[in-house]
Amino acid sequence: MDCWELANKMIGESRRVLLYGPPGTGKTYAATTYNLNKQSVDATTLTEDSSAAELRGFYLPSKEEFKWQYGTGINAWLKGGRLVVNEIDHAGGDVSTFLHALLDDPDYAFITLPNEEAEVVKPAEGFNVVATMNGTPDMLNPALADRFPVKININTVHPKALEVLSEDLRKLAGELAVATDERRTSIRSWIEFDKLRKKYTSEVAAHAVFGKNRGQDLLIALGSETEIE
Repeated sequence: MDCWELANKMIGESRRVLLYGPPGTGKTYAATTYNLNKQSVDATTLTEDSSAAELRGFYLPSKEEFKWQYGTGINAWLKGGRLVVNEIDHAGGDVSTFLHALLDDPDYAFITLPNEEAEVVKPAEGFNVVATMNGTPDMLNPALADRFPVKININTVHPKALEVLSEDLRKLAGELAVATDERRTSIRSWIEFDKLRKKYTSEVAAHAVFGKNRGQDLLIALGSETEIE
């Protein structure tokens, strides 16, 4: 069973799934589309500057008053929807601590919100989380990693990601997108190369996207005998 078949079985079936592997392979696509069963999706992408408020909620100005706005995490919690957390390895201290509570067993999980009512919220039935990261699970703090009993190594490019490329590029692009050495070339780069070569030439596109030397190597791998000037 390949990684995408496994992901398709686990996402939605398990309440907490972590997809990890090289960038640009389709992890977010799977997280936001697999087995939704009419569920809503709330998604966030973490950075080192992200705060727990983005997931929990915050006050927003509205005319002459401030109104409480649920964050993406609590919004999914209350609706019994799916929360997609991209780049979960970038979770800082307060974000990580909040995720611990958000990912607790739903039978006893609750969160007290810092709003005027000190609202206590619990997860609605169906709530599930799919997280993604480009590194490996051992990069997470142990308490956060432990909250994802299902961890799937995404080691091939999703077929849908390759379908946007011209057929002659798909095999090489798929192989290099998951290479573990300096040969790794993202699918996003291949998409840009494919677009530019249709307007200019393969040589110009390769030079612009990959650089002269790397571009020449890739053109040779594609069967081209022309040189980048």
